[in-house]
Amino acid sequence: MGVRERKVEKYLNTKVEFYGGITRKWVSPGNDGVPDRIVFYRGKVYFVEVKTTDGELSKVQCREHKRLELKGAEVFTVYGNEGVDAWINVVLLK
Repeated sequence: MGVRERKVEKYLNTKVEFYGGITRKWVSPGNDGVPDRIVFYRGKVYFVEVKTTDGELSKVQCREHKRLELKGAEVFTVYGNEGVDAWINVVLLK
């Protein structure tokens, strides 16, 4: 993860905590492509991939996200701070 992506990830963490949720970094040895963060908010669990505004999902990430979704997980990709804000407004604060 690059420096710019780390900044967006930190922004996501700060915003989720502001609204009363928590995030955890997801590291899954041997399972490439898992989303960056697990978000816990009001009894729900979300998996969030963080990208810069010009970032793209890799083929491995697309495959792993699809696997999780097929098992009923909610997986989202946010692009930049604006994407974090939009995701919070549409998903968390609905």
